[in-house]
Amino acid sequence: MLKSSKFLSSPIAKTLVYANVFVAICSLAQVFTSYLVFSIPFDFKNNSYLLFVLLSTYLQYNVQRGYMLKPANQFTERSQWLAKHRKTLMISVGLCLIVVLFLCNNLSYLSIGIMVGAELVSTLYYLPPFNFRKYGYIKPILISLIWVISCGLVPLIENNLLTENSIWFLVSQFCFITTLCILFDVKDAEEDFLNGINTYANAFGIKTIKSICIALMLIYFLCFWFFNHPTLPVLLMTGITGAITIGSIILTNEKKHSFYYYLWIDGLMIVQALSFFLYRM
Repeated sequence: MLKSSKFLSSPIAKTLVYANVFVAICSLAQVFTSYLVFSIPFDFKNNSYLLFVLLSTYLQYNVQRGYMLKPANQFTERSQWLAKHRKTLMISVGLCLIVVLFLCNNLSYLSIGIMVGAELVSTLYYLPPFNFRKYGYIKPILISLIWVISCGLVPLIENNLLTENSIWFLVSQFCFITTLCILFDVKDAEEDFLNGINTYANAFGIKTIKSICIALMLIYFLCFWFFNHPTLPVLLMTGITGAITIGSIILTNEKKHSFYYYLWIDGLMIVQALSFFLYRM
């Protein structure tokens, strides 16, 4: 417990969470999962897209969460950390933007259009007058769609692998990401309620959303089966991801440290990538 507490208060943990480095790594893991499942080669073009998604996620999340800092929450630990490192973050965001624009040269016009649309929706997620974030019931669905499009759909399009069958994979990933998004709302359930935002967590209670999340994971497994009719090793790897995620669903509660959600719940995307990587070894 002491070691865990020490890590959560360490500069490394704060940088991973507050600078949105970890969530960017998670996006990288999701693209990596798509590459592994479809045996997409790690050539220059595909590696460029890995970097594109990593930097795009870092850019979007830092702009978004920086914008959402307001006088009402300026004294929180996160706000104070961001204020202290503001210059460094702004420089890194600027550099990321330049590199991301350069990497667009490696994408088809169709993929660029799709990604521009996804980025636009991501921006409208927090900008008034749209502020999609306030629509708590569609928030997990919206976020999941953006992640699946960026980390699954575009890689398939770029490698001419989008088929009727591959849609099952995208649906399974959608169920997986939606599960994590719904769980993530537990962290802000009380705050969202006070701000008039109805989420699954504060509207139906934790027990109900746990049932919803477990059902989504069962659908995730079923869709993956329809996608691949996988061999026993693949079923085992998929089952490991599902079992760890369901275990996390059961353990989730409103008393967990916020870093539990930022590092562990989001980190399940890395767990999924590792499980397929182990299968490919």
